[in-house]
Amino acid sequence: MAGNKKRAGGPRRVLGVLLAASAWTGGVHAEEAGLQLYGVVDAAVSSTHVSGGESSGTRNGILSGGQTDSLWGLRVTEPLGQGWRVNAGLESGFDAGNGQSDNPGQLFDYGSWVGLASDSLGEIRLGRQSTIAMSYGNALEVASWREMGMGALFKASDNYRRDNLLNVYTPQWGAWQAGLGYAFDAAGPGGPSLQGRGHAWSAGLKYEADPWLAVLTWDRLHPGAGSAAAGRAPTAWQAGLAYQAEDWKVSLAWSRQRDGFVGQDGGGVEGLGPLAFVQGGRADAWLLGAELPVGAASAILVQASLARPDWHWDNGQRARTVQLYTLGWRQDLSARASVYAFVGRLLNGTLDDTFTPEATRTTRVAVGLTQRF
Repeated sequence: MAGNKKRAGGPRRVLGVLLAASAWTGGVHAEEAGLQLYGVVDAAVSSTHVSGGESSGTRNGILSGGQTDSLWGLRVTEPLGQGWRVNAGLESGFDAGNGQSDNPGQLFDYGSWVGLASDSLGEIRLGRQSTIAMSYGNALEVASWREMGMGALFKASDNYRRDNLLNVYTPQWGAWQAGLGYAFDAAGPGGPSLQGRGHAWSAGLKYEADPWLAVLTWDRLHPGAGSAAAGRAPTAWQAGLAYQAEDWKVSLAWSRQRDGFVGQDGGGVEGLGPLAFVQGGRADAWLLGAELPVGAASAILVQASLARPDWHWDNGQRARTVQLYTLGWRQDLSARASVYAFVGRLLNGTLDDTFTPEATRTTRVAVGLTQRF
């Protein structure tokens, strides 16, 4: 027990030092460097009902991150002159319902990276961070409801990070930017195998000029030699287009995923999905979303997505098309606070396993509050 208390105290001391450093640096070196402390606290009362399959039942309680993840972070920018600067970021996710870290034992699970940037040459970042495809593709999302957003079926745009990742971004060429990333570590959710950790690539091209956003991304995962997917190369393509006016947005996206989920975040075999998917399967996904204003400070958010697999289960039955529909409402109380409510319906999949042999159905209703700082 004493050992557990000591380990728990470490992150608290680290957090205290970081907060003190934030206050001191902001006052003393404001002209030389920028240090920003930011965060989000988001909690909702929710009810989730599952029918069909082995996990049928209803779960009621507090849902952390109903609209956006609860997290806190530090962002550092150090100007070096002549258009050069050093950037760094530390970010940690937590459960607003119980105060625990999203990943116990990993203080900065949402990011810990440092980078060198130039106005004319672009930027290079090293450390734990988002992939290029996740950063670019996620911008197409309209409604980010917990476990029912774009990443539920577009797994390359799901909210995941990679360790030991090197990302290179080009400078802005007018409205264009490109990025390429290489992860030296592609261990699955169960950790690396003894035979090797594998590696992963991610690349993207983005066009952003108000009111248009266009995105094209590519990911490829090479699992370690001891993986059940060894010899396979899970791949994902994403393409999308969004139009955003002053107070409304429409988004359309497509994805093709082969040989498993590149983010290792879809349940099944090592997070890659069901074995039939890993062994040569393919899934095409589509998304359509819209945000529509209903007054000066509120909006209705509608989003629909589906994923169509091409394989058959062991019993000979063709895998069903997974469908996800959400309808939500958001009311801004201030520039940083908002209340929200949403209902979501997932057919032929679960929140933990994207594809299942059973005709499962999941319904979630939530009402919550978000505060940013």
